[in-house]
Amino acid sequence: MKFLHTLFFGFAAFCLCAQTPVEKVRQFRSANEHAILSEYFEFLAIPNHASDKPNIARNAAFIEAMLQKRGVQTRLLDSRTPGTPKAVYGEVLSPGATETILFYAHYDGQPVSPEKWHPAVKPFVPLLLSAPVDKGGTVLPFPAKGSAINPDWRISCRSSADDKSGVMAIIQAYDALTKSGLKPACNLKFFFEGEEEIGSLHLGEILEKHK
Repeated sequence: MKFLHTLFFGFAAFCLCAQTPVEKVRQFRSANEHAILSEYFEFLAIPNHASDKPNIARNAAFIEAMLQKRGVQTRLLDSRTPGTPKAVYGEVLSPGATETILFYAHYDGQPVSPEKWHPAVKPFVPLLLSAPVDKGGTVLPFPAKGSAINPDWRISCRSSADDKSGVMAIIQAYDALTKSGLKPACNLKFFFEGEEEIGSLHLGEILEKHK
């Protein structure tokens, strides 16, 4: 849960405004944490190994839709090799900006062996846990809107840390800034890759084709 807190504050440093954005971002996160968590669970439930072409395409479409919902101009970037995972690209151009900041994360994950997972959890069924399962953690019901969310709770799901958390934190941080009335002083670009876990085999092709 702490990834939301950490990236929001780091992202806020790139915003030019009369007052510190940290408190505004904190307020946004607190007021919207149930919606943020719900959207994240929906994202986590999509299997994401690079060889699973239908689901890896669903992941890319889901990320693109999240960006578009927040007003980001997007494109899905393919490589010269047919059938490879597409990168999700987005940009926000600020008039008069002299600098550009690029945010990168990957949305693919390691393959899973369900039989190696704890019996209480499944790879692509996101759950809240009171603590790690090997330390006595128990499954918690999804919190009702308005109820408190404990930042020490754990999320169990494949890629809930590496690296869908990176994708989600970047997008939610941007959302928090814009919804709080804060405008970036630089151009922002987003690049989310779909085959990092297998060595970014076609990343060079994607960059060359769309340079």
